[in-house]
Amino acid sequence: MRSWLRRVQRVEFEGRIFVSFGMVLAVCLASMLGFRSVAPNFVIIGGLFGLGSGLSIRLGFALAAGVMALATLLRMWAGSALSSQRMMAFPVQHDELITGGAYRLVRHPIYLADFIAFFGFALCLKPIGFLLPALLYVHYIQLVSHEERALEAQFGKAYSEYARPIPRFLPDLRSFRQLGQAFREFDITADGFRHNALYLLFVPGFVAAAGTRELWPALVVGLPAVVDWAVVHTIKGKRPGKAQAPSPKPQAARNRRSSPAEDFSTKTRRKPSRSKVVSDILYAQCWEDPQIDLEAFAIKPEDEVFSITSGGCNALAFLAAGAAKVIALDLSPFQNHVLELKMAAFRALPYEKMLGFVGATRSAHRSEEYATVRRHLSQEAQRYWDRHPVKVERGMIHTGRYEGFMQLLRRWFFRLLDGQDLTKRLFAAPDRAERERLYLERWNNRRWRLFMRVLLSCQVQSLLFDPAFYAQLGETFSFGRHFEERFRHAVVDLEPRTNWFLSYILRGGFTPPDCLPLYLKRENFETIRGRLDRVQLVLGSCESFFPTLPDNSVAKFNFTNIFEWMTPASVESLLRETIRVARDGAVLTYRNLIIPRSRPESLSRWLEPDAELARRLHEQDRSFIYRAYVVERVRK
Repeated sequence: MRSWLRRVQRVEFEGRIFVSFGMVLAVCLASMLGFRSVAPNFVIIGGLFGLGSGLSIRLGFALAAGVMALATLLRMWAGSALSSQRMMAFPVQHDELITGGAYRLVRHPIYLADFIAFFGFALCLKPIGFLLPALLYVHYIQLVSHEERALEAQFGKAYSEYARPIPRFLPDLRSFRQLGQAFREFDITADGFRHNALYLLFVPGFVAAAGTRELWPALVVGLPAVVDWAVVHTIKGKRPGKAQAPSPKPQAARNRRSSPAEDFSTKTRRKPSRSKVVSDILYAQCWEDPQIDLEAFAIKPEDEVFSITSGGCNALAFLAAGAAKVIALDLSPFQNHVLELKMAAFRALPYEKMLGFVGATRSAHRSEEYATVRRHLSQEAQRYWDRHPVKVERGMIHTGRYEGFMQLLRRWFFRLLDGQDLTKRLFAAPDRAERERLYLERWNNRRWRLFMRVLLSCQVQSLLFDPAFYAQLGETFSFGRHFEERFRHAVVDLEPRTNWFLSYILRGGFTPPDCLPLYLKRENFETIRGRLDRVQLVLGSCESFFPTLPDNSVAKFNFTNIFEWMTPASVESLLRETIRVARDGAVLTYRNLIIPRSRPESLSRWLEPDAELARRLHEQDRSFIYRAYVVERVRK
C-alpha cells in the first residue's frame, strides 16, 4: 500500500502543473457557470460587516490585488534561491540544500506563495471557490511528501536538522521569529523574477477590476503571464539535464574565439552564478566622470591605460586624451558588446549620424544605419545586436538596466514630485544662489525625501542590481540620505547646464553641444576615430588577466568602483599584482559608493595616496553619486 501511494505521489509531483491547472479550471468553471445567481465571496463577507455590494466588490478586488502582490513577491524571492531549471523540472532536482531567505520561514515557500495567490483568487469567486485552496492544500501535501523523501535520501541528517524547526508550507510562530533574519537575506534575481512572475499581471488586473466592478479585466490582464509561465514550465520540465553547468571547453577551442575580446574568465571558472552583472547590459553608459580621471592621470603619449569597460565611454575618452593603448576589461561580454558597437559607429558613420545612432540625439534611421555599422563588429557582438533590434532602434545608450531604472524614476517619480517645469528652471538658473533657492523652496520637500529614502534604498537597489555588491557593507549606511545630499550638491554646487549625468537623470538625454559626454563631443570625434585600433578588449576579471601582463607596463589604472565588490583580502591581492604590472609613478583611481576602500597599510611602501587631489576632484565630480574618490601613486 505504501509503495503504491508513493508511486501516485511521484506521478502527481511530476505532473503537478497539469494537476494544479486542472483543479483551478474545474473550480472556476463551476463557480462561473453553476452559481451565476450567487454573490461572490467578498460580497458575502462584506455583508457580514454591514458593507454594501458595490463597496464590497471594490474592496474585494483591491484586497485580491494586494494578495497577488504578496504571493508574487514571495514566489520570486523563494524562486531566486533556485535555478529555474531546478524548480521547473518535472522530477525532483536537488544539487544543494537551500536553508536561507524565504526557506527560513517555511520549507516550501513556493507552495505557500501559490496557496496565498489561490486563496486571494477564491475571494473573487462564488462560495464554491473556497474549494480551490482546500483542494490545493491536499495536493501540496502529496507534493511535499514526495519531495522531502528525495531530499532526506540525498542530504540525510542535514535535511532532518533543517526541517525539524521549520514548518512545511504554512507558517507558524516559529516562522515569524525568523522574519528579521530572513529579510536580511532578501534577494530577487533576474531568473527568479522571470520564472516566477505568473501572478504579477493579476495585480494591475485586479486594480482595473476594482474600477469596473467586473472580474473579466483581471482575467484579461493576468492570464497571459500564467500562460507564458505554463509554456516555459513545460519546456523546461522536459529538459532537467540542461540545468547542469557546461563543462569547460578545451584550451584549443577557447583560442578560436571570433571576438576581439580576449577571454580570461575561463581560467577562474567557478560554480555558475545568478549574478545580475552578467545577465545582460547593466550599464549602456559610464556613470563615472572621466574628466576627473583625466586630470589625475595627466596622460602622456606613451602611456598604456587600463580601464574597466562598463559602458565604454571612458575608455574612448582616454583614447581622445592621447593614450598609446587602452585596455578595456569587463566580466560581462555584454559590456564589451556595448563598447564594440560604439566603436563601430565611430568607424562607420559621420559625426551627426553617430550621435543619432547611439541615442544622444533623435534618429529615425538607426535600423538602416545598423546594417552599415554591423560590418565593423566581431561575430559575437553581431550575434548579440542582431538578436536585439529593439535595443538598436531605441538607441544603444538607453539599453542598460541602470538606464532603465533612471528612465523609470524620471517618468513615474520625478515628474510626479514636481513636474518638468522645475527641472527646466534648474537647468536655466543663472547662478548658484538661484539654484539653491529653487532647491530649498521647491524641490526639497517631504515627498522628495520620502522618495529618496524608499526608491533609492538598499533593499530596492538590490532588486535591480546584484546583491553581491552590498555583501561587503559592514556599517550602517543610509542610501536615501546619501543620495539626497549628493543630489543637492549636483543641482546647487555644480553647473547643471553642462552636466550630462544630471541631464540624463532628469531630462532623459543630452542637449548638444554643451551637454555631451566627453567622447561624444565634436572636437574629439576624429581623434577617437583615428585611434580605435589602440583599444584592446578583454573579457574576464582583473585577477585572471593581470598575471598575463608584463612587469612595469601600465601607466594608469581606472578601477571605477570594483573594489566594493571584493573582500579586503582580495583587494590587497589585486593591488599587489597591480604594483607589479604598474610603471614607477603610475596612477590608480577608483570610487567608493557605499564601502570605504583604499590601499591597505601593508602596501604603504609602494602606494602613496594623494588625498588632497582626490578631495578636490571629488568636489568637481559631475557624476556626483559617489561617496569618495581615491587617487594613489605607485612608488617603486
